[in-house]
Amino acid sequence: MLELTPALITLMAFAAVGGLVFVGGQYLTREIRVQQRIAAPLRAREPTSRSLEGFDSFVKTHFDEKRFGLGGPARAKLRLQLFRAGFFHPHAINYYIFWRLFVVIALPVIAYLMAAVFMSDHSQLFKFGLVAFSTFLAVLGPDAYISRRQGKQVQEYALTFPDLLDLMVVCVDAGLGLEASLDRISSEMSKKSRALGMNLTLLGAETRAGRNTIDALSSFSDRLGLDESRSFIATLRQSVELGSDVGDALRVFSEEMREKRLLRAEERANQLPVKMVIPLGTCIFPVVLMVVMLPTVARLMSFMR
Repeated sequence: MLELTPALITLMAFAAVGGLVFVGGQYLTREIRVQQRIAAPLRAREPTSRSLEGFDSFVKTHFDEKRFGLGGPARAKLRLQLFRAGFFHPHAINYYIFWRLFVVIALPVIAYLMAAVFMSDHSQLFKFGLVAFSTFLAVLGPDAYISRRQGKQVQEYALTFPDLLDLMVVCVDAGLGLEASLDRISSEMSKKSRALGMNLTLLGAETRAGRNTIDALSSFSDRLGLDESRSFIATLRQSVELGSDVGDALRVFSEEMREKRLLRAEERANQLPVKMVIPLGTCIFPVVLMVVMLPTVARLMSFMR
């Protein structure tokens, strides 16, 4: 076993570096494709069968959601969760299934190899517990990651949504309609928030496909998962149905959103002194106490001697 230790360490290091390079390459490729879609949403694209090459084709072919029983409401719910987490790839569900299976298989195997190589002196029960714990993390890890991404996206939307309303007010006052305003500000908002820009691009694609504007805005609000967006859609619906001025409604709602953002910033600022107590008490206060008491302790020890 000791003779195989260097080979296993080398193999694990090579696998870790290869995995990091692969994940980084996939992330950069996805970012480039998203930026190309945002920059030219109306540009004619090649058929998807040509663009699906290599790993994309493999994932789409062998990890179809229908093979794993994801159909109907379950597929729609998972797709909405991925949208809220910021994954807008057309085959995001296939990638989710692939990475989930990969983590469930790879993490227990890595834990077993580490236990066999570095923890050979421990009991079999400890090794079994380590593998079981790694399996538990592999099963719950993807869902926890998606939930964390959703929370971060909601915070990002809450910060950038007032800017979206301000741009809409400017466009409506300039004479543009509601659909034209949303299509005009999508490229501008993508510079500030990529996820919000992608949601606006999808909104424009739905309206161009013939869907009702209010229904498309409702889907847009569901993808964001933000309470302010639901109130915004309700305000627009009432303005359209009652025939009132959309610009006035947007202006009032924009002022309320800016006030909410200011109150949210003040709330975080007020929470800062309470949050600083823990690092002060654990890191700074012991050092200060040691600096103050060290001369006294040294004199006391010399006196006792």
